[in-house]
Amino acid sequence: MTRAAQELNVAQTALGTQIRNLEEELGVTLLERHSRGVTATPACRVLVGYTDDLTGLLAEAREAMRKFSSQPMPSVNLGVTPSIMRLVGDDILVDLSKLLPHVNLHIVEEFSFILTRLLEQGELTCALTYAAGTDASWLRVPLLEEDLFYLTAPHLTPDTDTITFDEVLTNDLALTGRDDVVFRLVEALAHTKGVEMSIAYEVQSLRAVKNLVAKGIAATIMPYGAAEGELRSGALRSRLIIQPSVVRILQFVSPPDQASVVDSPEFRAFIKAISDRLHAAPGPVTRQI
Repeated sequence: MTRAAQELNVAQTALGTQIRNLEEELGVTLLERHSRGVTATPACRVLVGYTDDLTGLLAEAREAMRKFSSQPMPSVNLGVTPSIMRLVGDDILVDLSKLLPHVNLHIVEEFSFILTRLLEQGELTCALTYAAGTDASWLRVPLLEEDLFYLTAPHLTPDTDTITFDEVLTNDLALTGRDDVVFRLVEALAHTKGVEMSIAYEVQSLRAVKNLVAKGIAATIMPYGAAEGELRSGALRSRLIIQPSVVRILQFVSPPDQASVVDSPEFRAFIKAISDRLHAAPGPVTRQI
């Protein structure tokens, strides 16, 4: 029931109520409830066969009706960062896009500062970005706080889960450029401490930075999702930065001229579902706002 409620983006209590109402309407028991959860009854399994057919027919009906619609389906160009794409990109494209059946959804993957430029140039409808931005007229909805990690080669990583920010600054770093959110966050924290960063390599390429780190040439600071594959395979090791933490904030951003597209219950549910998936993803340390 918990997984089903998450998949449908509804409260578990609401889902339970809907099922009980359906049982009363049909006059049968659909789920046998026990301490370990629920089990489908024979009646439920028969009903599922009908609902699969009905769902398919409904989708076909919607597609058929679009041919008679005088209004074309709106296109939405959604910008996302590389770390978001690696963590939940498949979910967005295959699963969550079903929440927007009447929208042509296109995903654009770029660094946050590039997404901001694309928004300003009118090439994006909206974006999930970590860039702060200054235009007060834009819609900005904070979604998540995320702690960043210190990444090193496995043979150079001690058996600890954390590292202080002061310790991070004593090592040679490879970072992805001065316009990037991570660079600016680290630079601002270092400035408050009166310490100069030791930037050995400045490369606007996540792959190049991760290759330098894997070879033991430098260390880096990254969101977990940006190196999720390498961390899972053991090619890189991560330690959470503390005292203080390096924190970035994920925001949903859209210019005012796109309000008619993004300001709907369906689109808000779509963005919330992405935020929920990111929060539930294994690895990143996030807090919902």
